[in-house]
Amino acid sequence: MRVPTSETIIVKPELIRLVRRLDSKKWQAHYKLEKVKTWFRRSTDTADPKEAARIAERMWMKATFDHEEGRPVFSKKFKPVAEVVLHRLEAEITAGTAKPSARDYVSAIKLYLIPFYGQYNVDGIKPAVISEFHVWRRNKVGRELSGSAQNNHNAALNVIFDEAIERGYMTAYERPMTKNTGVESDRRAEFSHEELESMMKFANSFVVDGRTARTRMIRELLAIYVPFMAATGMRPGTEAEFLEWRHIDVEVRDGQPVLHFRLQRGKRGARNFVAHNSCWLLLERLRQLSPDLADMTLEEVLKKRIPKLLFRLSDGSVPDNWNKPFRQWLEDSELLNCPVTGKERSLYSLRHYYATQRLLEGIPIHDLAEQMGTSVLMITKHYSHLTPLMKAKQFAGVVDEKSSTEAAQIKAIMTAQMANNNIMNLVQMGTGLVMPLIAQSPDLTDDFENRLKAQRKQST
Repeated sequence: MRVPTSETIIVKPELIRLVRRLDSKKWQAHYKLEKVKTWFRRSTDTADPKEAARIAERMWMKATFDHEEGRPVFSKKFKPVAEVVLHRLEAEITAGTAKPSARDYVSAIKLYLIPFYGQYNVDGIKPAVISEFHVWRRNKVGRELSGSAQNNHNAALNVIFDEAIERGYMTAYERPMTKNTGVESDRRAEFSHEELESMMKFANSFVVDGRTARTRMIRELLAIYVPFMAATGMRPGTEAEFLEWRHIDVEVRDGQPVLHFRLQRGKRGARNFVAHNSCWLLLERLRQLSPDLADMTLEEVLKKRIPKLLFRLSDGSVPDNWNKPFRQWLEDSELLNCPVTGKERSLYSLRHYYATQRLLEGIPIHDLAEQMGTSVLMITKHYSHLTPLMKAKQFAGVVDEKSSTEAAQIKAIMTAQMANNNIMNLVQMGTGLVMPLIAQSPDLTDDFENRLKAQRKQST
Protein backbone atom coordinates (compact mmCIF):
# COMPACT_ATOMS: atom_id res chain seq x y z
CA MET A 1 0.00 0.00 0.00
CA ARG A 2 1.35 3.44 -0.93
CA VAL A 3 2.28 5.82 1.90
CA PRO A 4 0.76 9.32 1.51
CA THR A 5 3.29 11.94 0.40
CA SER A 6 4.46 14.56 2.86
CA GLU A 7 6.17 16.88 0.38
CA THR A 8 5.73 17.88 -3.26
CA ILE A 9 7.82 20.41 -5.21
CA ILE A 10 6.64 21.70 -8.59
CA VAL A 11 9.57 21.98 -11.00
CA LYS A 12 7.59 22.66 -14.21
CA PRO A 13 3.82 23.11 -13.86
CA GLU A 14 1.89 20.15 -15.31
CA LEU A 15 5.16 18.56 -16.49
CA ILE A 16 7.70 17.88 -13.70
CA ARG A 17 7.34 17.57 -9.94
CA LEU A 18 9.35 16.11 -7.08
CA VAL A 19 7.70 13.87 -4.51
CA ARG A 20 9.15 12.60 -1.21
CA ARG A 21 7.24 10.01 0.73
CA LEU A 22 7.14 9.64 4.50
CA ASP A 23 9.16 6.43 4.42
CA SER A 24 12.02 7.83 2.28
CA LYS A 25 14.59 10.61 2.44
CA LYS A 26 15.16 10.65 -1.33
CA TRP A 27 13.12 12.51 -3.91
CA GLN A 28 11.21 10.85 -6.72
CA ALA A 29 10.79 12.57 -10.11
CA HIS A 30 7.32 12.56 -11.68
CA TYR A 31 7.21 13.83 -15.26
CA LYS A 32 4.81 13.85 -18.17
CA LEU A 33 5.28 14.10 -21.94
CA GLU A 34 3.16 15.86 -24.52
CA LYS A 35 0.44 13.59 -25.99
CA VAL A 36 1.25 10.85 -23.44
CA LYS A 37 -1.40 10.70 -20.73
CA THR A 38 0.54 8.78 -18.09
CA TRP A 39 2.97 10.19 -15.48
CA PHE A 40 6.40 8.54 -15.39
CA ARG A 41 7.99 7.97 -11.98
CA ARG A 42 11.71 7.44 -11.33
CA SER A 43 13.92 7.88 -8.32
CA THR A 44 16.45 10.73 -8.39
CA ASP A 45 18.52 8.84 -5.78
CA THR A 46 19.22 12.05 -3.82
CA ALA A 47 17.86 13.85 -0.77
CA ASP A 48 18.99 17.28 -2.03
CA PRO A 49 15.98 19.05 -3.59
CA LYS A 50 18.11 21.22 -5.94
CA GLU A 51 20.04 18.24 -7.25
CA ALA A 52 16.81 16.24 -7.51
CA ALA A 53 15.24 19.05 -9.59
CA ARG A 54 18.25 19.11 -11.96
CA ILE A 55 18.13 15.32 -12.38
CA ALA A 56 14.36 15.36 -12.93
CA GLU A 57 14.72 17.97 -15.71
CA ARG A 58 17.38 15.85 -17.42
CA MET A 59 15.11 12.77 -17.19
CA TRP A 60 12.26 14.75 -18.70
CA MET A 61 14.41 16.18 -21.53
CA LYS A 62 15.84 12.76 -22.45
CA ALA A 63 12.39 11.18 -22.41
CA THR A 64 11.06 14.00 -24.59
CA PHE A 65 13.84 13.51 -27.18
CA ASP A 66 13.30 9.71 -27.16
CA HIS A 67 9.59 10.13 -27.64
CA GLU A 68 10.00 12.63 -30.50
CA GLU A 69 12.47 10.33 -32.27
CA GLY A 70 10.22 7.30 -31.95
CA ARG A 71 12.11 5.45 -29.21
CA PRO A 72 10.28 3.93 -26.21
CA VAL A 73 10.36 6.24 -23.22
CA PHE A 74 10.27 3.56 -20.61
CA SER A 75 10.49 -0.22 -20.80
CA LYS A 76 7.58 -1.94 -19.10
CA LYS A 77 6.76 -5.60 -18.56
CA PHE A 78 3.87 -7.01 -20.58
CA LYS A 79 1.94 -8.26 -17.54
CA PRO A 80 1.20 -4.91 -15.81
CA VAL A 81 0.18 -3.32 -19.12
CA ALA A 82 -2.10 -6.29 -19.87
CA GLU A 83 -3.61 -6.05 -16.38
CA VAL A 84 -4.54 -2.40 -16.98
CA VAL A 85 -6.41 -3.45 -20.13
CA LEU A 86 -7.92 -6.44 -18.34
CA HIS A 87 -9.28 -4.36 -15.47
CA ARG A 88 -10.77 -1.83 -17.88
CA LEU A 89 -12.50 -4.55 -19.91
CA GLU A 90 -13.88 -6.21 -16.78
CA ALA A 91 -15.20 -2.88 -15.52
CA GLU A 92 -16.94 -2.26 -18.86
CA ILE A 93 -18.47 -5.76 -18.75
CA THR A 94 -19.76 -5.16 -15.21
CA ALA A 95 -21.20 -1.79 -16.22
CA GLY A 96 -22.86 -3.28 -19.30
CA THR A 97 -21.01 -0.92 -21.67
CA ALA A 98 -18.54 -3.43 -23.10
CA LYS A 99 -18.46 -4.47 -26.74
CA PRO A 100 -19.59 -8.05 -27.45
CA SER A 101 -15.94 -9.09 -28.02
CA ALA A 102 -14.82 -7.96 -24.54
CA ARG A 103 -15.46 -11.32 -22.87
CA ASP A 104 -13.42 -13.11 -25.52
CA TYR A 105 -10.55 -10.66 -24.98
CA VAL A 106 -10.66 -11.16 -21.20
CA SER A 107 -10.48 -14.92 -21.63
CA ALA A 108 -7.58 -14.64 -24.11
CA ILE A 109 -5.60 -12.29 -21.83
CA LYS A 110 -6.07 -14.44 -18.72
CA LEU A 111 -5.57 -17.89 -20.24
CA TYR A 112 -2.98 -17.26 -22.94
CA LEU A 113 -1.42 -13.80 -23.28
CA ILE A 114 -0.33 -13.09 -19.68
CA PRO A 115 0.85 -16.68 -19.00
CA PHE A 116 3.16 -16.56 -22.03
CA TYR A 117 4.15 -12.91 -22.59
CA GLY A 118 3.88 -11.77 -18.96
CA GLN A 119 7.62 -11.42 -18.17
CA TYR A 120 8.65 -9.97 -21.53
CA ASN A 121 9.26 -6.25 -21.86
CA VAL A 122 6.35 -5.06 -23.98
CA ASP A 123 8.78 -3.40 -26.42
CA GLY A 124 10.80 -6.60 -26.68
CA ILE A 125 8.10 -8.79 -28.22
CA LYS A 126 9.43 -9.52 -31.70
CA PRO A 127 8.05 -11.74 -34.52
CA ALA A 128 10.21 -14.63 -33.30
CA VAL A 129 8.58 -14.40 -29.85
CA ILE A 130 5.13 -14.48 -31.43
CA SER A 131 6.13 -17.63 -33.35
CA GLU A 132 7.20 -19.19 -30.03
CA PHE A 133 3.80 -18.25 -28.59
CA HIS A 134 2.04 -20.19 -31.37
CA VAL A 135 4.08 -23.31 -30.57
CA TRP A 136 3.44 -22.88 -26.82
CA ARG A 137 -0.30 -22.43 -27.33
CA ARG A 138 -0.53 -25.46 -29.63
CA ASN A 139 1.20 -27.59 -26.99
CA LYS A 140 -0.99 -26.18 -24.22
CA VAL A 141 -4.27 -26.89 -26.01
CA GLY A 142 -3.15 -30.05 -27.79
CA ARG A 143 -4.23 -28.75 -31.21
CA GLU A 144 -4.15 -25.74 -33.47
CA LEU A 145 -6.85 -23.26 -32.53
CA SER A 146 -9.30 -22.24 -35.23
CA GLY A 147 -8.66 -19.12 -37.27
CA SER A 148 -11.55 -17.39 -35.52
CA ALA A 149 -10.12 -18.10 -32.04
CA GLN A 150 -6.68 -16.89 -33.12
CA ASN A 151 -8.20 -13.70 -34.48
CA ASN A 152 -9.64 -13.03 -31.01
CA HIS A 153 -6.22 -13.57 -29.41
CA ASN A 154 -4.56 -11.26 -31.95
CA ALA A 155 -7.16 -8.56 -31.41
CA ALA A 156 -6.68 -8.73 -27.62
CA LEU A 157 -2.90 -8.55 -28.07
CA ASN A 158 -3.24 -5.45 -30.25
CA VAL A 159 -5.42 -3.75 -27.63
CA ILE A 160 -2.56 -4.25 -25.14
CA PHE A 161 -0.03 -2.91 -27.65
CA ASP A 162 -2.30 0.14 -28.14
CA GLU A 163 -2.20 0.75 -24.39
CA ALA A 164 1.60 0.38 -24.29
CA ILE A 165 2.04 2.86 -27.17
CA GLU A 166 -0.29 5.37 -25.57
CA ARG A 167 1.66 5.15 -22.31
CA GLY A 168 5.00 5.54 -24.08
CA TYR A 169 6.27 2.02 -23.28
CA MET A 170 6.76 1.18 -26.95
CA THR A 171 6.44 2.90 -30.29
CA ALA A 172 4.08 2.18 -33.15
CA TYR A 173 7.17 1.18 -35.18
CA GLU A 174 7.96 -1.54 -32.63
CA ARG A 175 4.52 -3.10 -32.76
CA PRO A 176 5.07 -6.64 -34.11
CA MET A 177 2.83 -8.16 -36.77
CA THR A 178 0.52 -10.87 -35.45
CA LYS A 179 -0.16 -14.01 -37.46
CA ASN A 180 -2.88 -16.61 -37.78
CA THR A 181 -1.95 -20.25 -38.31
CA GLY A 182 -5.47 -21.62 -37.82
CA VAL A 183 -7.71 -23.06 -40.47
CA GLU A 184 -11.35 -22.06 -40.60
CA SER A 185 -13.62 -25.08 -40.58
CA ASP A 186 -16.46 -25.04 -43.08
CA ARG A 187 -18.45 -27.67 -41.20
CA ARG A 188 -19.46 -27.69 -37.55
CA ALA A 189 -20.23 -30.62 -35.30
CA GLU A 190 -23.93 -31.27 -35.76
CA PHE A 191 -26.93 -33.28 -34.56
CA SER A 192 -29.36 -35.21 -36.67
CA HIS A 193 -32.95 -34.96 -35.52
CA GLU A 194 -32.94 -38.65 -34.56
CA GLU A 195 -29.89 -38.10 -32.34
CA LEU A 196 -31.51 -35.19 -30.54
CA GLU A 197 -34.67 -37.24 -30.03
CA SER A 198 -32.54 -40.02 -28.58
CA MET A 199 -30.87 -37.53 -26.28
CA MET A 200 -34.21 -36.14 -25.09
CA LYS A 201 -35.51 -39.67 -24.41
CA PHE A 202 -32.52 -40.12 -22.10
CA ALA A 203 -33.28 -36.85 -20.24
CA ASN A 204 -35.33 -38.35 -17.39
CA SER A 205 -32.63 -40.90 -16.53
CA PHE A 206 -29.98 -38.20 -16.74
CA VAL A 207 -31.87 -35.99 -14.27
CA VAL A 208 -32.60 -38.78 -11.79
CA ASP A 209 -28.95 -39.94 -11.83
CA GLY A 210 -27.72 -36.60 -10.48
CA ARG A 211 -25.77 -37.16 -7.26
CA THR A 212 -26.98 -34.08 -5.38
CA ALA A 213 -30.22 -32.11 -5.25
CA ARG A 214 -28.53 -29.14 -6.94
CA THR A 215 -27.15 -31.35 -9.72
CA ARG A 216 -30.65 -32.71 -10.34
CA MET A 217 -32.06 -29.15 -10.43
CA ILE A 218 -29.42 -28.10 -12.97
CA ARG A 219 -30.11 -31.14 -15.15
CA GLU A 220 -33.86 -30.57 -14.98
CA LEU A 221 -33.40 -27.01 -16.21
CA LEU A 222 -30.88 -28.18 -18.83
CA ALA A 223 -33.56 -30.50 -20.23
CA ILE A 224 -35.50 -27.32 -21.09
CA TYR A 225 -32.46 -25.26 -22.07
CA VAL A 226 -31.43 -27.77 -24.78
CA PRO A 227 -34.72 -27.80 -26.77
CA PHE A 228 -34.95 -24.04 -26.20
CA MET A 229 -31.59 -23.56 -27.94
CA ALA A 230 -32.62 -25.96 -30.71
CA ALA A 231 -35.91 -24.11 -31.22
CA THR A 232 -34.47 -20.57 -31.19
CA GLY A 233 -30.95 -20.85 -32.60
CA MET A 234 -29.65 -18.48 -29.93
CA ARG A 235 -25.93 -18.36 -29.26
CA PRO A 236 -25.08 -20.22 -26.04
CA GLY A 237 -23.85 -17.82 -23.41
CA THR A 238 -24.86 -14.18 -23.23
CA GLU A 239 -27.80 -14.34 -25.68
CA ALA A 240 -29.83 -16.92 -23.76
CA GLU A 241 -28.42 -16.63 -20.27
CA PHE A 242 -29.12 -12.89 -19.93
CA LEU A 243 -32.65 -13.22 -21.32
CA GLU A 244 -35.30 -12.08 -18.84
CA TRP A 245 -39.09 -12.41 -18.81
CA ARG A 246 -39.41 -8.66 -19.46
CA HIS A 247 -37.55 -9.11 -22.78
CA ILE A 248 -40.43 -11.10 -24.30
CA ASP A 249 -43.24 -9.43 -26.24
CA VAL A 250 -46.43 -10.91 -27.69
CA GLU A 251 -47.85 -9.65 -30.99
CA VAL A 252 -51.04 -10.89 -32.60
CA ARG A 253 -50.71 -11.64 -36.33
CA ASP A 254 -53.57 -13.06 -38.38
CA GLY A 255 -55.39 -13.86 -35.16
CA GLN A 256 -52.42 -15.84 -33.75
CA PRO A 257 -50.14 -14.69 -30.87
CA VAL A 258 -46.47 -14.48 -31.90
CA LEU A 259 -43.53 -14.32 -29.49
CA HIS A 260 -40.79 -11.72 -29.94
CA PHE A 261 -37.51 -12.03 -28.00
CA ARG A 262 -35.48 -8.87 -27.47
CA LEU A 263 -31.93 -10.10 -26.85
CA GLN A 264 -29.88 -7.63 -24.83
CA ARG A 265 -26.41 -9.05 -25.44
CA GLY A 266 -24.68 -11.11 -28.07
CA LYS A 267 -21.85 -11.32 -30.57
CA ARG A 268 -23.33 -8.47 -32.59
CA GLY A 269 -24.96 -6.63 -29.73
CA ALA A 270 -28.69 -6.40 -29.04
CA ARG A 271 -31.13 -7.83 -31.58
CA ASN A 272 -34.77 -8.94 -31.86
CA PHE A 273 -36.18 -12.08 -33.41
CA VAL A 274 -39.44 -13.99 -33.79
CA ALA A 275 -39.58 -17.15 -31.69
CA HIS A 276 -40.77 -20.55 -32.89
CA ASN A 277 -44.29 -21.50 -31.71
CA SER A 278 -42.86 -24.29 -29.57
CA CYS A 279 -41.38 -21.65 -27.27
CA TRP A 280 -44.84 -21.22 -25.71
CA LEU A 281 -44.44 -24.69 -24.19
CA LEU A 282 -40.88 -23.97 -23.06
CA LEU A 283 -41.90 -20.73 -21.38
CA GLU A 284 -44.81 -22.46 -19.66
CA ARG A 285 -42.46 -25.14 -18.30
CA LEU A 286 -39.99 -22.49 -17.11
CA ARG A 287 -42.84 -20.71 -15.34
CA GLN A 288 -43.84 -23.97 -13.63
CA LEU A 289 -40.29 -24.48 -12.33
CA SER A 290 -40.16 -20.99 -10.79
CA PRO A 291 -41.87 -20.97 -7.36
CA ASP A 292 -42.23 -17.17 -7.48
CA LEU A 293 -44.17 -17.40 -10.77
CA ALA A 294 -46.19 -20.54 -10.13
CA ASP A 295 -49.30 -18.68 -8.93
CA MET A 296 -49.54 -16.66 -12.16
CA THR A 297 -50.53 -17.74 -15.64
CA LEU A 298 -48.00 -17.44 -18.45
CA GLU A 299 -50.05 -14.58 -19.89
CA GLU A 300 -49.83 -12.71 -16.58
CA VAL A 301 -46.08 -13.28 -16.32
CA LEU A 302 -45.47 -11.88 -19.80
CA LYS A 303 -47.75 -8.88 -19.21
CA LYS A 304 -46.01 -7.94 -15.95
CA ARG A 305 -42.59 -7.79 -17.68
CA ILE A 306 -40.81 -9.32 -14.70
CA PRO A 307 -37.06 -8.46 -14.53
CA LYS A 308 -35.92 -11.99 -13.71
CA LEU A 309 -33.83 -14.41 -15.74
CA LEU A 310 -35.60 -17.16 -17.67
CA PHE A 311 -32.96 -19.75 -16.94
CA ARG A 312 -32.60 -19.89 -13.17
CA LEU A 313 -32.95 -22.81 -10.81
CA SER A 314 -36.00 -23.32 -8.62
CA ASP A 315 -34.06 -21.84 -5.67
CA GLY A 316 -33.44 -18.66 -7.69
CA SER A 317 -29.73 -19.25 -8.30
CA VAL A 318 -27.99 -19.59 -11.67
CA PRO A 319 -25.64 -22.44 -12.69
CA ASP A 320 -21.98 -21.50 -13.16
CA ASN A 321 -22.19 -22.70 -16.77
CA TRP A 322 -24.06 -25.16 -18.96
CA ASN A 323 -21.10 -26.68 -20.80
CA LYS A 324 -20.02 -29.22 -18.19
CA PRO A 325 -23.46 -30.79 -17.51
CA PHE A 326 -24.26 -30.74 -21.25
CA ARG A 327 -21.05 -32.60 -22.02
CA GLN A 328 -21.89 -35.15 -19.31
CA TRP A 329 -25.32 -35.65 -20.89
CA LEU A 330 -23.70 -36.23 -24.28
CA GLU A 331 -21.23 -38.72 -22.81
CA ASP A 332 -23.91 -40.61 -20.90
CA SER A 333 -26.12 -40.86 -24.00
CA GLU A 334 -23.07 -41.76 -26.19
CA LEU A 335 -23.57 -38.75 -28.45
CA LEU A 336 -20.46 -36.68 -27.72
CA ASN A 337 -18.82 -37.06 -31.15
CA CYS A 338 -20.46 -36.10 -34.43
CA PRO A 339 -20.23 -39.07 -36.85
CA VAL A 340 -20.18 -36.69 -39.85
CA THR A 341 -17.34 -34.35 -38.80
CA GLY A 342 -15.67 -36.44 -36.09
CA LYS A 343 -15.71 -33.38 -33.82
CA GLU A 344 -17.02 -33.15 -30.28
CA ARG A 345 -20.44 -31.62 -30.04
CA SER A 346 -21.14 -28.59 -27.87
CA LEU A 347 -24.08 -26.34 -27.08
CA TYR A 348 -23.26 -24.46 -30.27
CA SER A 349 -24.25 -27.60 -32.21
CA LEU A 350 -27.85 -26.82 -31.24
CA ARG A 351 -27.61 -23.50 -33.09
CA HIS A 352 -26.35 -25.47 -36.08
CA TYR A 353 -29.37 -27.79 -35.78
CA TYR A 354 -31.74 -24.81 -35.74
CA ALA A 355 -30.19 -23.35 -38.90
CA THR A 356 -30.36 -26.72 -40.65
CA GLN A 357 -34.03 -27.22 -39.82
CA ARG A 358 -35.01 -23.74 -40.95
CA LEU A 359 -33.13 -24.06 -44.25
CA LEU A 360 -34.76 -27.43 -44.91
CA GLU A 361 -38.08 -25.79 -44.10
CA GLY A 362 -37.42 -23.40 -46.98
CA ILE A 363 -36.57 -20.20 -45.08
CA PRO A 364 -34.57 -17.89 -47.42
CA ILE A 365 -30.91 -17.51 -46.45
CA HIS A 366 -31.17 -13.71 -46.12
CA ASP A 367 -34.11 -14.02 -43.71
CA LEU A 368 -32.36 -16.71 -41.68
CA ALA A 369 -29.17 -14.64 -41.41
CA GLU A 370 -31.17 -11.72 -40.00
CA GLN A 371 -33.07 -13.98 -37.61
CA MET A 372 -29.87 -15.56 -36.26
CA GLY A 373 -27.88 -12.34 -36.04
CA THR A 374 -25.20 -13.43 -38.51
CA SER A 375 -24.19 -12.77 -42.10
CA VAL A 376 -25.37 -14.36 -45.34
CA LEU A 377 -21.72 -15.28 -45.97
CA MET A 378 -21.54 -17.31 -42.75
CA ILE A 379 -24.80 -19.12 -43.49
CA THR A 380 -23.63 -19.95 -47.01
CA LYS A 381 -20.20 -21.04 -45.78
CA HIS A 382 -21.34 -23.38 -43.03
CA TYR A 383 -24.50 -24.80 -44.61
CA SER A 384 -23.67 -25.13 -48.30
CA HIS A 385 -23.75 -28.92 -47.91
CA LEU A 386 -27.55 -28.67 -47.53
CA THR A 387 -28.05 -27.45 -51.10
CA PRO A 388 -28.73 -30.96 -52.50
CA LEU A 389 -31.30 -31.59 -49.74
CA MET A 390 -33.04 -28.29 -50.43
CA LYS A 391 -33.26 -29.33 -54.08
CA ALA A 392 -34.39 -32.86 -53.29
CA LYS A 393 -37.43 -32.53 -55.56
CA GLN A 394 -35.20 -32.29 -58.60
CA PHE A 395 -33.21 -35.38 -57.64
CA ALA A 396 -35.99 -37.56 -56.22
CA GLY A 397 -38.65 -36.77 -58.83
CA VAL A 398 -41.41 -35.86 -56.37
CA VAL A 399 -44.41 -33.59 -56.97
CA ASP A 400 -44.06 -31.29 -59.97
CA GLU A 401 -45.38 -27.88 -58.93
CA LYS A 402 -46.00 -26.85 -62.58
CA SER A 403 -48.31 -29.75 -63.30
CA SER A 404 -50.58 -29.26 -60.31
CA THR A 405 -51.08 -26.07 -58.35
CA GLU A 406 -53.03 -27.92 -55.65
CA ALA A 407 -50.33 -30.58 -55.34
CA ALA A 408 -47.65 -27.89 -55.08
CA GLN A 409 -49.50 -26.16 -52.25
CA ILE A 410 -49.96 -29.43 -50.38
CA LYS A 411 -46.27 -30.25 -50.80
CA ALA A 412 -45.15 -26.82 -49.60
CA ILE A 413 -47.32 -27.10 -46.48
CA MET A 414 -46.19 -30.64 -45.69
CA THR A 415 -42.48 -29.95 -46.32
CA ALA A 416 -42.51 -26.97 -43.99
CA GLN A 417 -44.50 -28.93 -41.44
CA MET A 418 -41.99 -31.76 -41.40
CA ALA A 419 -39.15 -29.47 -40.26
CA ASN A 420 -41.54 -27.63 -37.94
CA ASN A 421 -42.62 -30.92 -36.37
CA ASN A 422 -39.00 -31.89 -35.67
CA ILE A 423 -38.53 -28.88 -33.41
CA MET A 424 -41.99 -29.22 -31.89
CA ASN A 425 -41.37 -32.89 -31.06
CA LEU A 426 -38.13 -32.06 -29.24
CA VAL A 427 -39.85 -29.38 -27.19
CA GLN A 428 -42.79 -31.62 -26.31
CA MET A 429 -40.36 -34.34 -25.21
CA GLY A 430 -38.43 -31.86 -23.06
CA THR A 431 -41.44 -30.23 -21.41
CA GLY A 432 -43.99 -33.03 -21.29
CA LEU A 433 -46.50 -30.52 -22.70
CA VAL A 434 -48.43 -30.72 -25.97
CA MET A 435 -49.49 -27.93 -28.33
CA PRO A 436 -52.71 -28.33 -30.37
CA LEU A 437 -52.26 -28.67 -34.12
CA ILE A 438 -54.16 -25.43 -34.81
CA ALA A 439 -51.56 -23.53 -32.76
CA GLN A 440 -48.68 -25.32 -34.47
CA SER A 441 -49.85 -24.75 -38.05
CA PRO A 442 -53.10 -22.95 -38.92
CA ASP A 443 -52.42 -23.60 -42.65
CA LEU A 444 -52.19 -27.34 -42.16
CA THR A 445 -55.26 -27.32 -39.89
CA ASP A 446 -57.29 -25.46 -42.54
CA ASP A 447 -56.13 -27.92 -45.17
CA PHE A 448 -57.23 -30.91 -43.06
CA GLU A 449 -60.60 -29.28 -42.24
CA ASN A 450 -61.29 -28.53 -45.92
CA ARG A 451 -60.50 -32.11 -46.86
CA LEU A 452 -62.83 -33.46 -44.18
CA LYS A 453 -65.62 -31.17 -45.37
CA ALA A 454 -65.08 -32.33 -48.94
CA GLN A 455 -65.24 -36.00 -47.86
CA ARG A 456 -68.47 -35.38 -45.91
CA LYS A 457 -70.10 -33.79 -49.00
CA GLN A 458 -69.08 -36.74 -51.14
CA SER A 459 -70.42 -39.25 -48.62
CA THR A 460 -73.80 -37.49 -48.46
